[in-house]
Amino acid sequence: MVGDSPRRVAAACAVALILAGAALYIRYLRARLADSSDHVEADAGQLQRGRKALIHRVHHTWTNDLEFRLNDAVRLEVGLQEFPSAVHDPWGSGELTTEAGTPLPADTALRTMFERHDQQLLVLGAPGAGKTVHLLELTAALIKEARADAEAPVPVFLLLTNWRGGPLDDWLISELQHRYRTSADVTRALLAQGKICFILDGLDEVDLERQEECISRINAFISADGYPHCAIAVSCRLVDYQLLSQRLAVNGAVTVQPLPVTAVHDILHEAGARVRGLRAAAAADTDLAELLTTPLMLGVAVLAYSGVDESAVRSAGTLEERRGLVYDAFLTRMVTRDRTLRGYPKPPRFSVDQVASRLLLMAREMRKYQVTVIYPSDPLRIMLQASPEVLEQVHSGSRIRLMSVKFQIAHLRLISSTSPSRLLYRATICLVRFASLFPYLRKDFVHFACERALLRRSGDGVAFLHKTFQDHLSQRADGMTPQERNGLYRQAVKP
Repeated sequence: MVGDSPRRVAAACAVALILAGAALYIRYLRARLADSSDHVEADAGQLQRGRKALIHRVHHTWTNDLEFRLNDAVRLEVGLQEFPSAVHDPWGSGELTTEAGTPLPADTALRTMFERHDQQLLVLGAPGAGKTVHLLELTAALIKEARADAEAPVPVFLLLTNWRGGPLDDWLISELQHRYRTSADVTRALLAQGKICFILDGLDEVDLERQEECISRINAFISADGYPHCAIAVSCRLVDYQLLSQRLAVNGAVTVQPLPVTAVHDILHEAGARVRGLRAAAAADTDLAELLTTPLMLGVAVLAYSGVDESAVRSAGTLEERRGLVYDAFLTRMVTRDRTLRGYPKPPRFSVDQVASRLLLMAREMRKYQVTVIYPSDPLRIMLQASPEVLEQVHSGSRIRLMSVKFQIAHLRLISSTSPSRLLYRATICLVRFASLFPYLRKDFVHFACERALLRRSGDGVAFLHKTFQDHLSQRADGMTPQERNGLYRQAVKP
């Protein structure tokens, strides 16, 4: 109108833009709802392409560099043992026991046991015994078979630490979409045809209050009409599994056996002069030799104490304290050595203090939010995945702070889950990086820490070399005063 003031015209334009944006957004949501409620069955061509792409992504993510993992620092052959009482027996007395069976022949592969138990297996063992490495070797063997045989199931390696409750099939489909970019239609079709084998690592890393539910969800999934006899392998720490009141209803179970102490001495003898000091210390100290009976700790110790005298290896204290000393020596050695674990000449780019400060902060943050994987490309995901119980625990000292954090997380979830506002979420991440709120997730540092075997790639995220390493560092950080932790942060943000 001619008589309208410029302010009214501007207001009318603003309202029009808002209404137009709202209309477009509603249209977008309707399209999303239609897509989610009206699934079109994947045709044969889509299924074949989706299957081939899934095989490639699992191989590239998990097994491409398997030969370079830490266990190759020393050649190890760990044994397996049948554990029939660890799984639910519908014909049994109902008493939950963990009585082990007889050891298997030394050359028995997990692939053999997986087939023997009709592709449903529980893998148990001590921390660092090699459960994950066994599962990765199983994944690599199944990938090879899936490439050679179009009817063979595709192995999909997933971390149970990412499960936060709810039906397992919903979570599996969501994980395949998010981690491997496989459409829900292709996933459902492959599931219905029994052409996916799920390798689920880390039942013990599920939130404590949800571990019983997780077992129930897995049992419900493998007994559902839609997924008959689904191929599945699950790993868990033996000590954690023994504390649970339920048992998995898979067909069989094995434990990864520790190395005999005599084997530890033989391996150190075969390693030669470079571990003379470690060999002498282990021969004189039965507690140290016992600590080295897992492939993880033996490999860590060989790298940490290569070329040092016996006096530098000897120590006192509890088992956990001595494990911590080995890890501290390992961290220092891996940072200062002039080559990567693969042997490539490459002088260190960061000092020991810089690396230690960043890893201590990372471990403390991950323990606080009860996660074992963190994502450099999306540092805010650690908050978005936090359960209400974890948030209550983290901010129990201040209700106002808790309410503020919950509001921020709700806002971040909203802008990260819808396409029109993803740009705003990415801008928030850029702002967080600019403010150096997560100095340990800088791309150059993560790459360096992975090269030095302090961190390892875990799907699209990174994790510590092992959970026990993460626990050691988080305990060190928790034992510091606020002033000392402030000093850690100042050291960590240095370029």
